Amino acid sequence: MEIITMSWPSLDSIVPEKSLLFLPIAPLEEHGPHLPIGVDCQCALEGCRRSAAKLEGQSNLRPYLFPLVPLGVARETGDFPGTVSLSEKRFFSLVYELLALSSRWGFRYAVVVSPHGSPIHLAAIHAAITQVEKDYPIKIAEPFAHWFFSLPRNPAPGAIPDIHGGRIETSIMLALHPEQVDRELAKRLPPVEIDDLRYPGTWREKGAAEGYLGSPAEASVEEGQRLLSSLDIWADAAIDLLQGVKWPPPPLIQGLASRLLPIAP
Repeated sequence: MEIITMSWPSLDSIVPEKSLLFLPIAPLEEHGPHLPIGVDCQCALEGCRRSAAKLEGQSNLRPYLFPLVPLGVARETGDFPGTVSLSEKRFFSLVYELLALSSRWGFRYAVVVSPHGSPIHLAAIHAAITQVEKDYPIKIAEPFAHWFFSLPRNPAPGAIPDIHGGRIETSIMLALHPEQVDRELAKRLPPVEIDDLRYPGTWREKGAAEGYLGSPAEASVEEGQRLLSSLDIWADAAIDLLQGVKWPPPPLIQGLASRLLPIAP
């Protein structure tokens, strides 16, 4: 159920122990000249749709979908037109307020759906979750950080690391929204990699002149269809959350989040 279609009395009548809110939040961000700036947003929405369908078929839980929030922290690509990057302090406050609001509406369970891999972005989300769970009677999951930073990081010998707007994301978009992909341009784009992904310094300044890292030319619809199964992580995390199990963020995200926690919303 999309809450944007509901009246306030309908929201007021949810059954807290049988209701869960999915919050899709991911920034508009450039993904190269061949992909739209809404790649992460589209993946977040698809993740919500797939998760809601899976929950309705496998549990007694009633899923609700918050409207997409197209904001986040994306300073690595912040010097490109189309990227919307908030400071980590503002983003922490935004996520805190949205999750606190969800609890005040009566939700006791929520899952943040944010397929955007910037460490400080994910850290701000986890800092907000930690604070909200201290302040309100709600349990919140964010599984993407755990999943994303558990992926193998060493490519095959001679292969280009696929980081951003490359083979993986281009394949996913070919499967999800092929009309939004410039296929002919993608086929002509050469592989791009940089030595240091860490901030400070944007990826553009470090050599990713077109805004992508990887090899878009290697993308395929078939691989995209296979990769779509990864969007089930939010449904799996929701089921685990109901059983008292949370997917822990990796130490990198935990460390960054702890530095944000003194920030009062």
